[in-house]
Order: sequence, then structure tokens, then C-alpha cells
Amino acid sequence: MRLVLPLEECPPELTALVGGKAAGLSALLRHGMRVPPAFVVTADAYRRWVEETGLQREIERTLGAATALEARGEASVRIRTLLERADLSSGLEAEIGRAYEELSSEAGDPALAVAVRSSASDEDSADASFAGQQETFLWVRGGAAVKRSVVLCWASLFTLRAIAYRIRLGLPPAAVTMGVVVQKMVPAEVAGVMMTIDPVTGDRSAIGIEASFGLGFAVVGGELTPDRYVMDKVTLQLRSRAIATKPFGYGCDPERDGVRRFDVPEPLQRSSCLTAEEVIDLARAGKAVERLFGTPQDVEWAMATGLSGVGVLSLIKSRPETVWGRRPAKPLGGSGRPVTERIAGALRVPLGRRDGEPG
Repeated sequence: MRLVLPLEECPPELTALVGGKAAGLSALLRHGMRVPPAFVVTADAYRRWVEETGLQREIERTLGAATALEARGEASVRIRTLLERADLSSGLEAEIGRAYEELSSEAGDPALAVAVRSSASDEDSADASFAGQQETFLWVRGGAAVKRSVVLCWASLFTLRAIAYRIRLGLPPAAVTMGVVVQKMVPAEVAGVMMTIDPVTGDRSAIGIEASFGLGFAVVGGELTPDRYVMDKVTLQLRSRAIATKPFGYGCDPERDGVRRFDVPEPLQRSSCLTAEEVIDLARAGKAVERLFGTPQDVEWAMATGLSGVGVLSLIKSRPETVWGRRPAKPLGGSGRPVTERIAGALRVPLGRRDGEPG
């Protein structure tokens, strides 16, 4: 059994072992795109854990008896509680610990801040959209906290939403496994999501970008509206933009190893959080990602200021776009309408005005 793998050793043929998120990131990395370093706790590790602890039998028994919606809710709570309270084996703890120490050593930080992200076996495929159904934990520091977050990711396989979704797809409720990506945090001022298609019209000649200061909690929760840009995929020219007022955001708090809400300084609130050059860089990266996978992509990204003072783009997820991507191509012209109401990434509080707004 392969319990822990470096991200670069997770090719597509190992998707069942490492999950869709890990396989997608590995493909980006192996094709020279900028992806934060990471390792993957594999589905073999999850399977060994639930078998050795007897949890698999309990999962199957509990879900098998839960046919009504109310019973499924109770089953979800019971299973998640059992998993969250279970200990890892000493061997698995040691392997995860060594991988985290190596990642930290390479970064020159003995307590490296990482994101611990679920990568379920059927997640991020073109045929099913499990995105957002399992957990992600940001700004996790230290070996003990990383191991705990891995367990919590595994437990999130059994939220009521995830159980119901698998039942709706006709998947055995207890059969889904999970890899977990442990990835270096990006010290980004801005992050967002990019679709290499217009998700409203299906226009494949467009690239839609959403961006905001801070973590995506405010956007996902409907607390604020992000900036929106629509780019021409062929010419990389801006078709439209809509700059929103962004009074606050959520960022990582290094002092408390967690996430906190912050107020965006007044001069920044109504300014574009991306420069013209950064929007073009994003669109160019989107074209390259779509070319690699051969189908429209839903890409999550984060941007940090490099030593030169220029934003440095990192790609933190790519999955097939699942609404229009499976339909016949039908260009309909540009659109400045919303791309998606999701945004994710590892971020920090913006430090000052960003010049060179597009448009």
C-alpha cells in the first residue's frame, strides 16, 4: 500500500489512489506550471485506517440502516463523530509526520503553514461534481495539527450533503475513498476562481475571472461580491469588467494559526484587486490549463507579490467545468455576467493599493 506520495508522483492513472484534486494539481506541476509544493495522503491510507480500526464495518452498518432522510442525518453525525475520535496508527502518523517535516525543511520553515485539502476519489471528475462537499483547512501549522486535519477531511466524506449526493448518483454510500492534499500556503493578497468558458452562456471564446481580497468565505457565504472580469480567450483583450465594493475579507492570522476577518482600507475597497497585467497573466494561464486537459476548466488560483513587486500567480486547483463543458461547443459572444459564486485560496491581508487597474 502507498500511504503518502509527493505531489509530482500522482499522475492521472493514480486518480483512484490520490483523488481528482491531487491528480489535477500533479498534472499542472509536471507540465511546468506554478503549483505550491505538496504531498498527498492516499486513499490506501484511508482504507487501511478504517479497516484496522473497524470503522469501515460501522460505516456500512450505520448507512445501511439509514433509509429515511432523518435517519441519514443521524447516521452522518454518528459516523463523523466516530471518525473524528479515532486515532491514527503509529505507522501512518510517522509517515505523515515525515512528509510534513520534509515539506517544511524544503521551505526553510520548521512549522510550515499548509492547507489540508480533501481529494475524494470521485471529486473533480467530469461526470460528477463533488467540489466543496468535503473539507479544507487553511493555515495549519505543526505535525500534530496536520494529522488532525487529515482525519477531519476523511470524516467530511460523511456529511449529510455528501451522503445524499452519492445516493442520488447511485454510488454505494460507503464506497467512496479519499486522498488528502497537504500543500504549502501561498502568501497571497488576492485569490479567486477562473472559468475557461463563460459559465452563463457557454461561450468557449471567453475566460471569466472572479477575484477579491482575502479568503473566499465572504464570497461563498454571499457576504460580498467579487470583482469580475471577462477576457477574450483568443486575443487576451478585456471584454468587460465589474469592480465591486469590497469592504472586508478573511485572511490567515499567523499569530493565532487561524483565519480572521479584516477591514479593507477605504482607498482599496472600490479599486480593482488585479492589475491589467495580472488579469492577462491569469487568462494566459487559463488557456494553457485548458490546452493541457483538453476541456474547459474551473481553476482556483492565488497571487502573491514577488521580490520584484509584481504579482506571482500560483494555481491551487483545476477541475473540469461540469455544466457547459460536456455540451457541444456553441460560441455566443462575450458576457460580463457572474462566473461563479466560489472563490478559494490561501491569502493574507492586502498591504497597499494595487496600481494599473485593467480597462
